[in-house]
Amino acid sequence: MTNEQAVIQAEADIERLKQAYMDHLNSVVIKIHEKGESPSLQDLLTCQKLGASYFNFIESFVGNSGLLGAHVNGKWVTGFAETCHSVLKAFVVHVSFLRSHSEAWLGALEQPDESAYANMQRMTKEYLPKEKWEKLESLFKENTLPIAGFNYSGANDLIETPKWQLIAGLVIGLLFSLIILLAAIFIPNPTPAQFFIFRGFFAVSLAAIAAIIPGLLTVESRFQRFSVRATGAIAVFVIVWMLNPPQLIGS
Repeated sequence: MTNEQAVIQAEADIERLKQAYMDHLNSVVIKIHEKGESPSLQDLLTCQKLGASYFNFIESFVGNSGLLGAHVNGKWVTGFAETCHSVLKAFVVHVSFLRSHSEAWLGALEQPDESAYANMQRMTKEYLPKEKWEKLESLFKENTLPIAGFNYSGANDLIETPKWQLIAGLVIGLLFSLIILLAAIFIPNPTPAQFFIFRGFFAVSLAAIAAIIPGLLTVESRFQRFSVRATGAIAVFVIVWMLNPPQLIGS
């Protein structure tokens, strides 16, 4: 099964779980309003179970959707964030309904833990307008529900550099370094134009090698009238390009 098929299958499962939950909830509501009967403990337990299956499945899918590559599609991820927003509002209604019949629970009502549905909260905060998710956060606070996802955005994704890119950087860096070394041996007194080119090649070679070395280097400087800010391999290039060791020694 491809990632796209997995996403489509998950969306179908979400709809199935939602329908099962809504069918049972509707029957309970009809029992209350049309028959004037209070829901039984079994009614409430089933409602809690079906609701938890529905809400928990979406919460889990939010965590897996990034692995499936779904976040690459901007329209899909925005639409899914709006779905998460609606689901979280439905969760508030779900909890409020169960709490309103607390006398039937005899202490059996399960309360959400402090990090419940944090993935969906992060999704709404990241992809929806600020005023929209802030209203939802206020709604959770008013109902004394956890807001961990609104308060903590989570760790950033780690971007793994492909092996071919590491090998290419090493090969290019070593090749250019070898060229500059040979040029320095056979052309000990280069012209200004040659020195300009040599220094450019040397800067590129060191930057290519630095790109495969873990860690982060940041440099900020002013070159003539331009302000330069760079990090990582680009910072190495800037340092080598802007400094002229032979000239420093000569002065």
